Amino acid sequence: MRRVLFVPQMPKIKTRKAAIKRLRRTRRGKITSAKSWAGPYRRRKSRRARRAKNREHVLPTGQRRQAERLLATN
Repeated sequence: MRRVLFVPQMPKIKTRKAAIKRLRRTRRGKITSAKSWAGPYRRRKSRRARRAKNREHVLPTGQRRQAERLLATN
């Protein structure tokens, strides 16, 4: 009679596809995203505000932890 050992495996963590589309990891491991409220009505915003909205910004610590869970395997 042959004995088969059952080795429990850790459950896989799936990456949230919506998070991949919105967040990006830098080479140093920081997570960046686009600034909010950058959509329509850009002409009424100041030039400085428009330029600031074009750049990506680094997520703060609380949001970074949340984002790392969403980007688990990426």
